[in-house]
Amino acid sequence: MLTMTTTTPAGGAADQDAMGQSIMQHLHQVLLLNSDPLSLLNSIEGDDYLELLAPVLEDAVNSDHVEFLVNRLAEITAEKEVEVQTLCNENQQEYTKAVKQLAKVKKKSEQMRSAVLNVNQSLQHSGRALVSRRKLLEESQNARKNVDEVTSALNRCLGVLNLTNKIHEMIEQKKYFSALKSLDDLQKNHLQEVDQFQFAQLIRNSVPVIRDTIRNDVMGDLNVWVAGVLEIAPEIGLFAFSVTESKRRKWKLHVEESPQLRYYKLNSAVELALENDDDIDPLDNKSIHVELMPFYETMHICTALGVLDKFGEQYALDRVKDRDKLLPQSIVFTDDNVAPLEHLLHTVCGFEIVERATVRMAYQVRTPESVGELWESICQRIEHLIDPVLPTLSNPDTLLRVRTLLGLFIQTMERYDYSVARLNKYMLSLFNSYSAFLKQRFAQEFQQTVLEDDYMPMSVNRPELWERVISICWYKPDLEVSHVQFPCTLPFSQVYPLSCAEIRHFVEQHYQFVDEYTEQLPGQVEETLRISLDELLTNVVCKTLCDRLRSNNRQQIVQIFINLEYFELASHELERMLNEGATVPHAESIVLQAATEFANARKIAEKRVFELVNSAIDDFIDIASYDWETSKVNTQPSSYLIDMVNFLETLVNETLVNLPKSIKSFIYFDAFDHLATSMLELLLGAGRRITKTALENFNLDVQYLENFIGNVSAGGNEHKDRRRFRLTGGTRENPSIIKHRSEEDAYNSLLTTFTELRQTIDFILSPDLEEYNNPEIRMRKYGRVKPHNASVLAEKLFAPPAPPPTPSRSMRFRRANATVQ
Repeated sequence: MLTMTTTTPAGGAADQDAMGQSIMQHLHQVLLLNSDPLSLLNSIEGDDYLELLAPVLEDAVNSDHVEFLVNRLAEITAEKEVEVQTLCNENQQEYTKAVKQLAKVKKKSEQMRSAVLNVNQSLQHSGRALVSRRKLLEESQNARKNVDEVTSALNRCLGVLNLTNKIHEMIEQKKYFSALKSLDDLQKNHLQEVDQFQFAQLIRNSVPVIRDTIRNDVMGDLNVWVAGVLEIAPEIGLFAFSVTESKRRKWKLHVEESPQLRYYKLNSAVELALENDDDIDPLDNKSIHVELMPFYETMHICTALGVLDKFGEQYALDRVKDRDKLLPQSIVFTDDNVAPLEHLLHTVCGFEIVERATVRMAYQVRTPESVGELWESICQRIEHLIDPVLPTLSNPDTLLRVRTLLGLFIQTMERYDYSVARLNKYMLSLFNSYSAFLKQRFAQEFQQTVLEDDYMPMSVNRPELWERVISICWYKPDLEVSHVQFPCTLPFSQVYPLSCAEIRHFVEQHYQFVDEYTEQLPGQVEETLRISLDELLTNVVCKTLCDRLRSNNRQQIVQIFINLEYFELASHELERMLNEGATVPHAESIVLQAATEFANARKIAEKRVFELVNSAIDDFIDIASYDWETSKVNTQPSSYLIDMVNFLETLVNETLVNLPKSIKSFIYFDAFDHLATSMLELLLGAGRRITKTALENFNLDVQYLENFIGNVSAGGNEHKDRRRFRLTGGTRENPSIIKHRSEEDAYNSLLTTFTELRQTIDFILSPDLEEYNNPEIRMRKYGRVKPHNASVLAEKLFAPPAPPPTPSRSMRFRRANATVQ
């Protein structure tokens, strides 16, 4: 290996040496990759070796070692040439052998070349025939291709025709949705493949006609389905009614078991929570099966056809027409037969149940608003059909049957989310009609009862009748039935228990009507019942009894007064019963104004009793006849006064005996006060002169009355014989009178009614009238005597006798003539 020495600057010698060593290392690495001389020679002739040398050359140029690299490469080349020469000298024989073999190979290749040329000539000769055959083959292939294209076109055309026929077959088989899908596929895909043919245009033009055919056929099938549904609508409604009735009975049992549930009605949240069993579908059960697929299929097909809005409009119009078919122009039902109304409600119920089923699954076609409008119009029509029939009914039980049918109808429709507010209001109006009907019937029966009443205390002769009367009337006797002696007498007449029975029946009929069918009108039913009951008691019972007060029969008036008292008590008991039986809780208790009306009527009756008693007393006073100048002393009271006392005894012991003590005391007080006033007026209205004897006789009559009043005050039923008492002096200090004057009880104050009359008589009979001028004595003995009355009576007492009348001329003649004779 040759070495090369280079001169480098002194200052950069170290760097030059380092760079030269780096270049030599890279060069050696390249040479080591091809240590074999032949491989090295081959690589040098190729591009790879140059690529390997490129970095080395680049480093040499950059570091200014090009000359160093060239010298180094020259040295390596010289070294490799020596190695090659040495290698050739060592393998010369093998080289010679290889040359000979190469010559043989060359000879054989010449031979093969000649054979290839011969084969080429033979191939060219046979290729001409092959080319002609190939041309024929290509022509055949082109013809085959044309035939295939025609066959494919024919197949496509046949496919279009077959699909068209299949579409018509599916329409005939009522497979409308499949037919529509196939038609859409035909239009979008298959027709485009044969669009160049004329028949394709004909088929394309027929697509709208086929669509219209499908739509018309579907609508026709839907109409047939709707007609079938309308035909079985009564059966659907009847089944739904039976389901509602079953639930109503179950809930009624719940309420009976748990009374706190009585404020919650059927279909309320509480009832729905407690009765959470699955409802039986009236459209799908053992006896009824309504297939809704035709409706949904029609809706889907109209959606696919893009006419869903038009379908919805048409369907809504058709439902209005169906409503007009279902609801007649008029309906007739009677007391004996409400089947027409029942059939109508069943039909409407079934129709609306199908409507609700369709709107739940197809709200795009049937909106809740449109269904609600149709429902409201049906409710209005039902009201207009029922209203004309109601006046023709004469049995309230028929109204109850109508109420039951409407109640089931309302509860059933409410369960299907229909608004029943209008029907509930109509039920309230029907309730008002029912109440008016009951009031009219009660008024007729009450008038008959009043006419048949004997206005005598009711007599009961059997324990069974007594218990029945007590159970009907609001009357609490003091004795149990086991301690009552029969026959017994009750304070009221028979009109009271009979009326109580009718009133109870009236209220029960109202509650029977209400039942659980008006839960959407809380409180209004109770208010209507209160008003009806008030009107019945006030305008019928109270007014009728008040009209009877115009009678002059004291027994009748007194009995009416007693009956009114018990009717007032019945009004309060009815208030309690209404509050306890209220179907909804009330913030304020129910109050009947009838109680006040009966109380006012009692005052009228009381006043009427006063008038009749006082009128009877006036009748007796009118026949009184006193001779105020008589000198004859009477030993017995005046006859008119004895008759009056007998009348008053009968009044006290028979007519007024059943009156309450407080009322009797007022009547007695008023009667005796009126009697005392009338007697005083008799005394003051005497003639110009009153004799002492006339005053004694008048005093006898007054004592007779005082004695009677004393017995009445004492409550005695047996009275002394007024003809057998004796006079005890002028002032007649009667111990019983003194006793009664000192008591403040109502009965014991009766004698005070005669105080003024007694003091007036005592004054005029006093031996010393001058005592009246002494204030102390006057206040003690004559405090009630008015000065004017004292003066008038004193003048009458001291008036001189009237002179005898002067005889007339004719009278003197008659006397003289009589003397002569």
